[in-house]
Amino acid sequence: MQKQDIDIASAAIESKVRELVAQERILTFTTLTGTLPGCRWISLIRALNSLEKQRVIRLTPIPGDYQICAAAETAPAPRADIS
Repeated sequence: MQKQDIDIASAAIESKVRELVAQERILTFTTLTGTLPGCRWISLIRALNSLEKQRVIRLTPIPGDYQICAAAETAPAPRADIS
């Protein structure tokens, strides 16, 4: 596998994690691995590390797992009331 292929795979994983975190707001690493069964755990860890460095997510250790939360800066915008 070439570096370009790895970069594309990482970008696809990051995109899927962004999508899941936007929908769920909080999930665990275990849940994430179940949602992405074809993804190697090391690739997932790399993507999570990259997203944490970008301040998209926050990883928090919990007993036997990790909690993945949307970072405060990525909170959804409040809905506008259209009257």
